[in-house]
Amino acid sequence: MELRHLRYFKAAAEEEHFGRAAERLHVTRPAVSQLIADLESELGTALFERLAHRVKLTEAGKALLPRLNALMSDLHDALTMTKRVGEGKSGALTIGYGSLTLFHTLFRGAIKRFREEFPDVILSLIDQVTIDQYKLLEDGKIHAGFMHFGPDTVFLRKRRSTPVINGQDRTALDWVPIQTGTVGVVMLRDHPLASKESVELAELANERFVVVPRGLSSPGHGAILEFCREAGFEPRIVQEVSTTVSQMNLISVGMGIGLSIIGKNFIYPPELTVLPLSDMDYPTTFVFAWLKGERTPALNHMIEIVQSLAA
Repeated sequence: MELRHLRYFKAAAEEEHFGRAAERLHVTRPAVSQLIADLESELGTALFERLAHRVKLTEAGKALLPRLNALMSDLHDALTMTKRVGEGKSGALTIGYGSLTLFHTLFRGAIKRFREEFPDVILSLIDQVTIDQYKLLEDGKIHAGFMHFGPDTVFLRKRRSTPVINGQDRTALDWVPIQTGTVGVVMLRDHPLASKESVELAELANERFVVVPRGLSSPGHGAILEFCREAGFEPRIVQEVSTTVSQMNLISVGMGIGLSIIGKNFIYPPELTVLPLSDMDYPTTFVFAWLKGERTPALNHMIEIVQSLAA
């Protein structure tokens, strides 16, 4: 039995005439008659009563038709859904992001635009720092991620280089570059240093630091110790937090200052001031990344959106 046997049966049942069914199917009347006869032979029961000028369903045919209609409807829905998934207009897309990403305008714009243009794609966002997103990609738990990379080699106060952070193996990734940045200091707007255009690290010797220890972009505990010692002082770390959002919240209530990624498209809370560090060279890169060779149709649409916004 083939699908065309059922299609011919459905048409003949609805038209109650083999000739009209043949016209509807764009085939010959003998072809309809033969395939229905083959179907009846395979089932071992008659589906039609052959009358002088028409046909009508037997009890067996009447039992088959509504179930066949439901089957055909499900098949149509399945094929439509398959086509939409193949076009990236349906299905699912899971994206990783870190809390630092929340402060960037492109992330907000890309998510909003994707939701508007592809409302039938189930979009899920997973909050994970870059260092953990790579593992999620390998495990197939996310399709792509907004990631922040720091330098593989950090130049401390422009005098000597010291490897501080070992990045993930980026050779397994493809990505859209979004923006480069650097590290600056975040403080309250009424801080005595807030009116300056930039500061040197040594000017922060008496400050309290709020630190995000884990990440590939923002300098963690060990890196900050190295930076500050190069500047001639031991940093006073009063709080370690797990996310940049927590860091900003604690700075905004006066817990201290913090080092964070800065750039023209990062927008921090209005009660905070972000200043560049004039004597620190710490280049960073913000990207939208995925595993090489692992692109889905829905992901392709997100990549196109990120590319257009980044351009």
